[in-house]
Amino acid sequence: MKLAVVGAYGAGKTTLITAATRATGLPSAHGSPMRDPSRGSAKPLEKTTEAELLQLVVRRYAERLLAEARHHRGLLSDGSLLHEWVYATVRLAVGLHPAGDVPYEAVESSSGPYQDVLARIGHEALGQSLAGYDAFLHLPVEFPLNDAAPPISERFRTLSDRLMLDTLGRAGATVHTVTGTPDERLAALTAIALPQHH
Repeated sequence: MKLAVVGAYGAGKTTLITAATRATGLPSAHGSPMRDPSRGSAKPLEKTTEAELLQLVVRRYAERLLAEARHHRGLLSDGSLLHEWVYATVRLAVGLHPAGDVPYEAVESSSGPYQDVLARIGHEALGQSLAGYDAFLHLPVEFPLNDAAPPISERFRTLSDRLMLDTLGRAGATVHTVTGTPDERLAALTAIALPQHH
């Protein structure tokens, strides 16, 4: 079983996958931090240029492809091949800290040369995702961020979550939405992953 656990920043993906790896025996694949766009001196992600942001998306996409290709029999992906594309699409459209009244249409209608290139990257990532994962497990935004200085706004989280779900829905992907406590989430993931793994 190849299962991608998706959701907005801070939804609990890594916490769930850490527990699920122990419970299911499935290996996990994680993306590397999005930083150091030029492979020189590291710089904060919020200070990357549009071109550097696309470079990071491509780099992390390639890293995920290579990491996930090592696990032919099954895996749990922390995020998915679409993860960085979603982040960059929302960021280019509305910035990191959009106000609560920014409509979702602002993401869908955003255009420009960087957005056009990113859309083609997203098309490729979606195709690889549909071919590579058996299903997606979605963790919705159930609680606010508790970071001292949140790297994104709550509206950014909502917009990125909707973009992921809308993209997967239009593509006809199998998506299981899981809510509840960490134990309830783990039980739901195990019920989905184990029958097809054994």
